[in-house]
Amino acid sequence: MQLRRLSVTALVGLALVACGDDDSEGTVGAADAAVQDGSSTDTAVAEDGAVGEDAMAADAAVADTSVAPTGDVVTVTLLDHEPVVMANGLSEPVQVDVPENVVSVTVSVMGDADGMYGLGAWRGPDNSVLVTDGWTQGEGGGQGLCLDCPDRIALSEGAFAAIAPNNPQPELVPGTHVFTTYGVVPKPVEPVKPDEPPSGVCHDGACTGLEPVTCPEDCQPTPAAGEVLVSVHAKIASAAVVPDQGVLDLNLHFTGAGGWSATSARTDAEFQDLLDAVDTIYSQVGISLGELHYYDIDESYQHIESVQGADSDLMQLFRESEGSEPDALSLFFVEELSAGSFGGFGVILGVSGGIPGPPLVQGTHRSGVAIAVAEVEGAPAGHDTTMAHEMGHFLGLFHTSEQSLGGLIPAIHDPLPDTPENDETYLMFNTGAGSLLSPWQGRVMRSNPWVRHEGDAE
Repeated sequence: MQLRRLSVTALVGLALVACGDDDSEGTVGAADAAVQDGSSTDTAVAEDGAVGEDAMAADAAVADTSVAPTGDVVTVTLLDHEPVVMANGLSEPVQVDVPENVVSVTVSVMGDADGMYGLGAWRGPDNSVLVTDGWTQGEGGGQGLCLDCPDRIALSEGAFAAIAPNNPQPELVPGTHVFTTYGVVPKPVEPVKPDEPPSGVCHDGACTGLEPVTCPEDCQPTPAAGEVLVSVHAKIASAAVVPDQGVLDLNLHFTGAGGWSATSARTDAEFQDLLDAVDTIYSQVGISLGELHYYDIDESYQHIESVQGADSDLMQLFRESEGSEPDALSLFFVEELSAGSFGGFGVILGVSGGIPGPPLVQGTHRSGVAIAVAEVEGAPAGHDTTMAHEMGHFLGLFHTSEQSLGGLIPAIHDPLPDTPENDETYLMFNTGAGSLLSPWQGRVMRSNPWVRHEGDAE
């Protein structure tokens, strides 16, 4: 899960609940852009997950980066909540046939709320590699982030998704694809004791503070077992070219935070300006906001006290997307998001349900983006860029450059060739000091099933 905060980078998960109400719709125009923030990925480690017996060699072929005017585009469902059994952290290989003219494939895994899920491996019909066998033992594996994978993935709590390609390296080839699902149950993270440093005490056997990042050996998970539900979506376009324009519909869920409700927000100038600003930021890459669906949810969700774990408030909040428009990305407006899950360090400005979030489904542990509307002194960005940043994560974008926590963890950068390292002018930079989006970031976003295209084929 991606956390938008002022100082802390950690790895988190999300959730599911039920409901929504008072649905209406509209569209947005445009306004000025702003700046954005920072975040991170999810934790876990464990054994590897081979597909077949042969090791897979990374294919460095460059994916087609061209775009085309919108034509006939369709998102097809290749697997729909297919039950898959996991044992000792891995499933048997899952096979799926990817059609011709494919521009993207999204794989999602829905599991138990206390599990961290991902893919153990993924290869294409020409033996090209998208997710590398044994990646959890490689660089970034201890943090649940596959830096060695041609198609970068990040483990996430309760539900997982991956979109390919999310950078130029992997070649997405039509034909038979084979992958395994991967899962672990994390060791609970305990609060740091008053006499301990924020990072915890490494090698004491207790998983405390920031040790999921700084000392993963103290936070070793156990392999997951049982049934998960797997879905696969493929976006197909004429001549296998990504459309240069797209539309993103939104479900807007209100707790009463900021004085906004499903009724008042439709005509509230401040809220509509917020949407206009997001629309302007996304217009850089050909995406406009489309239909807007307004819902009220219980005001008890104004204060989210926990953002990690199977019983977290955040998981319950995201479950409230159940029953809302199925093809619209869900946003939740709360008063505040507690940083207590991270030892009380930092202020969380927003949270995304994944990188990317699970596609075309509501009511899961990770179905949505949460935005804290309370004013925070010294915050690096406004609510508009917080929204744009976290929605960017949900559509599949990583931070252009991660925080290194003062050198506690290695510097990490996204896998895209056109996002300069440590450039604060970019929307997805971790400090939130920019608003720019690159062509490749736009390609990833428009490839996501949440983004529709005018004239989409049924």
